[in-house]
Amino acid sequence: MRNVRRGPILLLVIVAVVVAVVFQQQDHTTTPSAAASATALEDPGLPSVDALSASWFCTEGTSTPDGRADETIIVSSVADREIVATVTVMPGGTAAPASRTLHVDAHREARLRVADVLATAEPGVVVEVTGGPAAVAHEIANTATDDVATEPCSRRAGSDWYFAAGTTVRGSQHYLTLFNPFGDDAVVDVSFVTDAGVQEPDALQALVVPRRSRITRAVHDVVPRQGIVAMHVHARVGRVVAERTMIFDGTAPDDAPARRGISLSLGATSPRRTWDLPFGTNVDGAQSKVGVANFGSRASTVEVAVVLDNDVSLTPQVVSVPSHSVVAVDVATQVPVGSSYTVRAFARDVEGHAPPLVVEMLGWWPDASSSTGVATAVGATRAATRWVIALPGVDGNASVSILNPGGEGLTAEVRSYNRTGGAPSSAPAVAIPASRFASVSLGELGATREQVIVVVADHPVVVGLTVTGVAGAAWMVAVPDFTNGVPA
Repeated sequence: MRNVRRGPILLLVIVAVVVAVVFQQQDHTTTPSAAASATALEDPGLPSVDALSASWFCTEGTSTPDGRADETIIVSSVADREIVATVTVMPGGTAAPASRTLHVDAHREARLRVADVLATAEPGVVVEVTGGPAAVAHEIANTATDDVATEPCSRRAGSDWYFAAGTTVRGSQHYLTLFNPFGDDAVVDVSFVTDAGVQEPDALQALVVPRRSRITRAVHDVVPRQGIVAMHVHARVGRVVAERTMIFDGTAPDDAPARRGISLSLGATSPRRTWDLPFGTNVDGAQSKVGVANFGSRASTVEVAVVLDNDVSLTPQVVSVPSHSVVAVDVATQVPVGSSYTVRAFARDVEGHAPPLVVEMLGWWPDASSSTGVATAVGATRAATRWVIALPGVDGNASVSILNPGGEGLTAEVRSYNRTGGAPSSAPAVAIPASRFASVSLGELGATREQVIVVVADHPVVVGLTVTGVAGAAWMVAVPDFTNGVPA
């Protein structure tokens, strides 16, 4: 590692990076065909091996001693040669950005605390990777709750972002972070659908996100005491990246369970009709609910299907979701005690044209469990034949869930690249029937933290990570590689 000097040269470099980012979001470097390119731009994943560079935006996290969510950047290389990752922290205002360069060996992982680059109240982070493909994620830690959360960073900025499973009940803090890495100010409106209907707080309308800056807003202050809160961020000018953190202090609200921990979600960029949530368990007392939000003007119906890791089938729950509303679907109580599961959600109506929805899952492990914590994640909307997992740097039990959303069986394999390089360790290939899933324990594979994990399958799958242990609990949808064969 080495520090890059601040000053005029750095500012020119930052401008060049921003221009490169804008160009990348418009070009076709991510796939070899024009049709595939359009799809990859809609749902960007891992860059292709021949892409000159790729930019990732990491929005939530703090880098000051009193911060709520100490942030660490994780760069997981899947290249066959050394790559270079430049981590730039933008503090906003007139303060100069700061950068650190990481040289990452082939199939290795590098980690960097944002505080080691720059201590600032609102760190917006851009990671520029050159020399080969890599997945970039970040983890945040809250010392008050002894919990961690992890999420891939974003490959794109957008004009719309959606969340579906927030809450502002007593004992919770709900933070929205907005990052504008570009050279012009963005203007944003934030609206909510809650238990009490649609809310558009004046304080969050025409909200300016200054250029190359990040801002944070406490949702619990403007939309207080709501059991479930779905959120829509719309940039009327410019583009931003939106993430949401919730912190629970263990207080038991009157009509909700006591929860303790921190969660992190990257928003969805559009409502969809099909969602996959590749994680879920009621082991060790874990509970979870699926938030289903309808931001449209017509009512919709959602079918929520719980997929078990055996041959048992559960009757799907069919739930009506009125226009401009959100519902919470309890899924953990459906399944046998001690089970792992995944969830599939489909927008349905009698004519087959139900308005699209946004789906996100909130889970928690109570104080009585061995891994107290909270986790959230927005679902996945597309499958791929290869996925990359950036493991958080915490001790815990990590398992990979591989969901087969297709109509025929497939074979999948989990590969772990160790620190010494060479060929990866592999778990035995698993056969996964249609509409089923398999779980692979990374501990049984011999994988340890700070390793690069790659899942490959002969047909498209959806992959998620669950981590539990003394450091808390976390969920994450893995980073898809749409260049490794484009799914139908």
